[in-house]
Amino acid sequence: MSVDPTTCRRAEIVATAVRIADAEGIEAVSMRRLADELGVATMTPYTHVANKDELLDLMRDAVAAEMLLPEPLPDDWRTALRTIADKTKAAFEAHPWCLDVTSRRPRARINRLRHVEQSVTIMVRLEVDPPTGRAILMSIDDYVTGYCMRARARQRMLASLTDEDRDALPSFHEPDPEVAAALEAGELPLIKKITGRRNRSHPFGVPPDSGFEPGLEWLLDGIEATAASNAEPVVEWLLDGNEAPAAR
Repeated sequence: MSVDPTTCRRAEIVATAVRIADAEGIEAVSMRRLADELGVATMTPYTHVANKDELLDLMRDAVAAEMLLPEPLPDDWRTALRTIADKTKAAFEAHPWCLDVTSRRPRARINRLRHVEQSVTIMVRLEVDPPTGRAILMSIDDYVTGYCMRARARQRMLASLTDEDRDALPSFHEPDPEVAAALEAGELPLIKKITGRRNRSHPFGVPPDSGFEPGLEWLLDGIEATAASNAEPVVEWLLDGNEAPAAR
């Protein structure tokens, strides 16, 4: 099978852009920088990628390839969803810039569609009604993305602080006057109790990481309970009540 040289060149451009973003941040990625890295004329990347917006879209699709599970998928839906969540988290952690960018004109790209295809294939096994199935898929995505975004923000804050900055951060024992008044009035009894024995190994305002796995397991527990009470004997739940094909 012949290989399209244009496609190969575009893949090389995207891979180079991802490498730069991983090492230096998304701000370092530009068409001029790509041309320099690839040793080509400044305008050459534009013959393979229309503009920076398309480049960002292709970069995110390249990251989506790392979220894919090897085929065949695990038979157990819970194991499969947990594995997808873990691989998605790992991809975001390897390419944190991906959480910071959104293409203004995203297109349906192959790896993102493969990711959706795998997720839907797993969800079909639960045989829940369409709204519940969509909500379950979105809840997994929202949990993974939200966890990674919060971790990203935490890492950025910690990275921005020098040792002197950390020492200078106010502790909860030096509260804002309004907070101090509320504590004194007994308005926040649980907060007062918690902060009274606070572990000061991290800066005030930067909570410790609670861990990814516990929250994911609680979410899967909820999905399992919902599926048990919502089971619907329709395999092709995506059809939204339309007539199913012969596989139905």
